[in-house]
Amino acid sequence: MAEGESNVLTSDKVEYFCHTSGTTGKQKLIPTTKRGRRVPTKYMVFLINRFAYKEFKEKRNYGRGLMIADITMTNYTKGGYPVCSATSGGIKAMKTMLPYMYTSPIDVMEIKDKETSSYLHLLFALKEVNLLFINGVFISNVVDLFRILQENSSKLVEDIRRGKVSRTINLEEDVRQKLNSYLTPDAGRADELQRIFKHGFAGVARRVWPKLLYIGSVTGANFAIYDDMLNYYTDYLPVYSPVYAATEGTIGMNPFVKKIEYVIIPDTVYYEFIPEKEMNIKNPKTLCLGELKEGEKYEILMTNCMGLYRYRLGDVVKVVGKYNNTPTIEFLYRRNQVLNMVSEKTNEEHLTSTIKDAIKTLNIDIVDYTTLPDNTITPGRYVFYMELKNCLMHEEKCKLEEFLDKELRGANLAYDRARASKKLGRLKVIALRPNTFKKVKEALIKNEVSKNQIKIPRVVTEKYEVIRILEENSIK
Repeated sequence: MAEGESNVLTSDKVEYFCHTSGTTGKQKLIPTTKRGRRVPTKYMVFLINRFAYKEFKEKRNYGRGLMIADITMTNYTKGGYPVCSATSGGIKAMKTMLPYMYTSPIDVMEIKDKETSSYLHLLFALKEVNLLFINGVFISNVVDLFRILQENSSKLVEDIRRGKVSRTINLEEDVRQKLNSYLTPDAGRADELQRIFKHGFAGVARRVWPKLLYIGSVTGANFAIYDDMLNYYTDYLPVYSPVYAATEGTIGMNPFVKKIEYVIIPDTVYYEFIPEKEMNIKNPKTLCLGELKEGEKYEILMTNCMGLYRYRLGDVVKVVGKYNNTPTIEFLYRRNQVLNMVSEKTNEEHLTSTIKDAIKTLNIDIVDYTTLPDNTITPGRYVFYMELKNCLMHEEKCKLEEFLDKELRGANLAYDRARASKKLGRLKVIALRPNTFKKVKEALIKNEVSKNQIKIPRVVTEKYEVIRILEENSIK
């Protein structure tokens, strides 16, 4: 299909191909058709805003928001089809509406470099005193945005004062001139921001944008480790996780701003569900939407109108209730993100609960982490690569290893049995130099992952470039 042949998996004309994030393996190309794109639009554009309006209507000022998004095409297939992320394709389809909804000009969304585009998103948002919301695909993107604000606050203030983009920002000259045409000098706003930044960056979002109501971004599950990092900058602004979607299809909408629970959308794809106990069987039985039971866990299969038939998404979810007659679900983990050295199957859910407990109990300030199975010694063990804001002394690192091992044994009984029988050794923590995960993200972007679709893989068994960066930046 990518080489231009038609009528292969679908009779519909392919508009472009979306690439998956590649978190759990090689990136895949997913064909996108006009019908497949239009089906979820009513949910992604209109229903999200409906739920947000319902929750915040008392304070809503109908202002614009900051949307951390891009519409960049990474390349083209042999058949001449554009390749982009699903988010980019969706944003591009509604580009005529963008100036009324978001502060950033479309020119900013066309910039490929993550740091540059984030800087420019901030520049235009800082001029908007009545900013209503900040949206990002994942909560980690929003945390990165505030990190860039903290690192570049003086430069941003000066650009607002002068009404021009700093020459230190790497831009093509025609793009720079276009962006400058949208700006005017604003010494008053620059002075105000300078005073705000002098008082530090704890709770800075509420001080910069007094009418900011919420952050719209996917969080929960393995993204939960970023919650405290974001709360530092936003002083606990509500985080609304509006949608559960993948490149392959839009699965659920969240009508609840104060909790993360998705109502399965019945008409975007056709669903089947594999019960958890059947997931490793060669020909598992499947259930339909109306056969799901509350409290049970399932892997999702989907058939969409763009050429995927009984596609195993790899996502495992838990049914937590009903919304009218439709099941509501909670995302748990990806099946392929698993440490499995002696059939213990430690998954993202186990890792996330363990890391969250360590952050809370030991009061460690973590930037990010990933893991790797280590078979260079006997018995084998897990290695946790962790970038921390503060350096750990040897005794503190040993205490962290002991705590993580104990919590992981409690989270995964199969791991506990492997440890008790000495099939696995105690896990090891390797501390990383500052900005290691920034380098990891840059490497992923070079491999054509969308800069706004990046997820740090929690298991990096076959991510050889990522492993090289981790090893080069390990603190021995």
